[in-house]
Amino acid sequence: MKRIFLYAAISLLPAIAYAQYTTGNKPQGAGDRIESTSFNDHKRGASRTLQYRPDGEDFVSVNGKNRYTRALYGSHTAFRLETSDRPVFAVYEKRNSKNISFRLLLSDGSSVALDSTAWCESRYTPGRRSYRLTHPAWGENAELQISALALPDEDAAIWKITPINMPQGATLRSLLSEIRLDKLSRNGDMGADPPGCFDAPEHPEQLQTMDIALDTDPQNIYILVRDYSLVIPSFEEGVALYDKSERARAELASRIRITTPDPFFNTLGGALAVAADGIWDGEVWLHGAIGWRMPLSGWRAAYTGDALGWHDRARTHFDAYAASQVTEVPNTIPHPAQDSALALARSVKQWGTPQYSNGYICRNPRRNDQMHHYDMNLCYIDELLWHLNWTGDLEYARRMWPVFTRHLAWEKLNYDPDNDGLYDAYACIWASDALYYNSGAVTHSTAYNYRANRLAALIAEKIGEDSTPYREEADKILKALNARLWMPERGHWAEFQDFMGHKRLHTAPGVWTIYHALDSDIADPFQAYLATSYVDREIPHIPVRGEGLKDEGYATISTTNWLPYSWSINNVAFAEVMHTALAYFQAGRTDAGFKLLKSSILDGMYLGESPANFGQISFYDAARGECYRDFGDPIGVASRVLIQGLYGILPDAMNERLLVKPGLPSAWPSASLHTPDIDFDFQRGDKEGVTSYVVTHRLPAVRTLELQFPAQRSKVAKLTINGKPATWTLVEKSITRPMLSAVVPASSGEETDVRIEWGGEEFSSPASVPANVVYAEAPVCFVPMQQDEMKWWYPVGRPHSEANQSLIEPSTFTQVHSAKCEPVVMDTRFNSSVTDIFRNEYLSPRSPYTTLQIPKQGIGEWCHPLHTVDINDAGLRSSVQNGILNTELGIPFRTPAEGHNVAFTSLWDNYPDSLEIPLKGKASRAYLLMAGSTNHMQCHIDNGVIRIYYKDGTRDVMFLRNPDNWPPIEHIFFEDGLAFNRHTPALYRLRLKTGEISNNFGEELGFPGASRELDGGAAVLLEMPLNPGKKLSHLVLETLSNDVVIGLMSITPVSYTHLTLPTNREV
Repeated sequence: MKRIFLYAAISLLPAIAYAQYTTGNKPQGAGDRIESTSFNDHKRGASRTLQYRPDGEDFVSVNGKNRYTRALYGSHTAFRLETSDRPVFAVYEKRNSKNISFRLLLSDGSSVALDSTAWCESRYTPGRRSYRLTHPAWGENAELQISALALPDEDAAIWKITPINMPQGATLRSLLSEIRLDKLSRNGDMGADPPGCFDAPEHPEQLQTMDIALDTDPQNIYILVRDYSLVIPSFEEGVALYDKSERARAELASRIRITTPDPFFNTLGGALAVAADGIWDGEVWLHGAIGWRMPLSGWRAAYTGDALGWHDRARTHFDAYAASQVTEVPNTIPHPAQDSALALARSVKQWGTPQYSNGYICRNPRRNDQMHHYDMNLCYIDELLWHLNWTGDLEYARRMWPVFTRHLAWEKLNYDPDNDGLYDAYACIWASDALYYNSGAVTHSTAYNYRANRLAALIAEKIGEDSTPYREEADKILKALNARLWMPERGHWAEFQDFMGHKRLHTAPGVWTIYHALDSDIADPFQAYLATSYVDREIPHIPVRGEGLKDEGYATISTTNWLPYSWSINNVAFAEVMHTALAYFQAGRTDAGFKLLKSSILDGMYLGESPANFGQISFYDAARGECYRDFGDPIGVASRVLIQGLYGILPDAMNERLLVKPGLPSAWPSASLHTPDIDFDFQRGDKEGVTSYVVTHRLPAVRTLELQFPAQRSKVAKLTINGKPATWTLVEKSITRPMLSAVVPASSGEETDVRIEWGGEEFSSPASVPANVVYAEAPVCFVPMQQDEMKWWYPVGRPHSEANQSLIEPSTFTQVHSAKCEPVVMDTRFNSSVTDIFRNEYLSPRSPYTTLQIPKQGIGEWCHPLHTVDINDAGLRSSVQNGILNTELGIPFRTPAEGHNVAFTSLWDNYPDSLEIPLKGKASRAYLLMAGSTNHMQCHIDNGVIRIYYKDGTRDVMFLRNPDNWPPIEHIFFEDGLAFNRHTPALYRLRLKTGEISNNFGEELGFPGASRELDGGAAVLLEMPLNPGKKLSHLVLETLSNDVVIGLMSITPVSYTHLTLPTNREV
């Protein structure tokens, strides 16, 4: 019998590492004033190590260092057991979290904390954490084994401890105390709360200790934490509780099994099932398991239910939020219904407005009386449609029909009030916290609405409703998308088209534009390939490397290439990366999709600090670093990219059909998948030229199976289905390689064995590019190919198109001749002081519809509608002598010490759209001192233009483009060579508050991260080459972009010189 001793007083404490508290690492602003905490600044740019290696389904580390980074979930409450790479633990409760640690005491009086042993192997088997420990003081053959589980049906956890050859008289001491921090910001989640927040305090006020004598025989010991106290159960109870918990864990983890030649993927099935169970609260899928443990009607967590075979849970979720749809509040308040208290940036929260009227779905389940600030309808409806794709349950579709129709009417009322078939986007995706489109025509929201209308038409036909209005709307949407937002010369969709101003296209989309377009089926195969190629070329790729990981070119991606930084605008977010990988699979680019997916998995689950983590933000994110665990969106998207992308399980059960279109890497000789819905097995023989696919589905509504698979050679010698010869067809518009299709009746539970024997030759590539290509004007064109029985299209990349190349000449100021500089007198053209820029109210023109738009002060966005920056030009003015500012670059600028000092232009009615300034003489170049506003929504588009005319009627032109040469007055661009790149020399800025000039203020002023808001603001110095042989006439400054104000503070031409300079001439 074990000897157990219980102490109530403070006893020996474990040797806890407090270095994380004493290093002085303080949270720094990350740009967003809500999601602003970063505890990772000291890790930015650090080299990485493969912290976990795969072994079967386990994530293994030896002598690891991460503490409280892998949670074990049991019951569907907020309770969790936090585990570490070494055996130190915590249990979470909002106001009563506890630290749990162990020491081993020897008979000679020495002791060692179990989180400090000489050797420790830890394993995360999905849902269980286990350890093997050795230490020299214990003896050569001594080992302590520990296994921890959360109980499945109560808020409790259990440890099984197995001593092997332990020395005589050894005692295990268990210690439980309060945690170091009494208040947690995000429930103690990684990256959002301080590292080590679950550590015991140095001097705990509450301490429970228990001693257990370890006999020399290897009998298991059980320790339980229940009601936030340590309990020693009887041996029989301990066995029963542990075995019950292990059975529940094993059953949960085994519902998804992935078997591949790649060991890094074979861990994912159980890990995904356990993480998904962690975001289920018994009624709905949550926003996250830990830091964001709250219900939300939208975002992508709810995709996981059907993809992983929890159709019952999925229906419970959809029912709960169907009951949250507003049904008794007609729209009585017309557009626009902007919130004047929030600077007009967003809709006012008032019942009866277009936003808050019938059809709107509230954020909490079974509550249709709560206003929220997102359009989560789109995502909820899309997930519900996928539920019907999986189940084919037409009775449920009939019951949910009013939910669909109210939603579609609400979307049309709010976001396509001009009925042009293109929809505004009102915070309708996860990455929306600084997105605003000012009633623009937006690709991603329009794509969502296309799929919803198209499938509503199908449902209507199935249940006897009128499908006409939904089919016509879908057709109208697709036609408008192709006519207005698809850019054939660029090979992708625009992010959006302006509703206001010049109605220009914003031609640099975020990844959400690409993946939502493909996910909503608006792309033909050529468009799908081209759009993903845009991601290859234009979206920043960040190498994923680490010691212990073979460098095979892994890289993750940022969400955009936009500047300046704002939260959710340019991040490295796991769900965004994996959803982009899904788009690659959907485009038929399986190897590229797999490479991107694996890069993200390595980044988060193996190189990261939490084994098997489905995290929110990557280590490579410049603003926050590695942040949050088991977040809803990456769990939902991972479910889809693995099941629907990698394995290609694509149900169409409303049409009684299942499409299986595997996206397996071309190098894999085998792979298999098991879910509650599907068993799939793929085998490719090495020498026999034989490929086999075996599929068994358990989808009651499905009657027909279609298998689409890539051809291996130019002929099919023989194709059999269940041993009988069968026919096949070519899939039209197959790109890169021919795709074949075989269709067979297949009811639930029936095994379908498709076996292909290949003949003919290996496929060839085109020797040259013929004239009859498709998309000849795009960055990638497609060559028609035929070889024996096979036909396909071969993609051929072209040199970077002119449409995507910058025409902005960099300003280097390398040949300044001060004596030849002649500042222009333009005092009479000044119409404001530069300090007025954010003190004004910009009230017109504004959209006549409810929308998200820039606040009335001209800075900020809907998440931060009252944000402003005080522009202070005191240093500039005090540096002026006799009306001249002599700069450190040797360029004199004429600017007044008092009064108005800028000529502003803008599409706002506050200032003229353009203005003219007379010039005289000849000049080889002009130096300009300018200041104004821009923002991430105006990135990679010409915000304005300067035209300098000559007496002969010709002109030179310089476009002002964010971020090439037009920065925001309040911000210094952050560049890291990874996600943030301007691809042009750093801009010279004049700090208005001090009069200093530098092209390196970011580092000189010690900004810690991606957000670099500059106290007092800064002007920009630009250099414009001119034709020295022509007489100058006048300068015209014109603003082209909505939202922005562009100001000219001074112009200094350089008088005639014999030096011939390059020009960018527009005649």
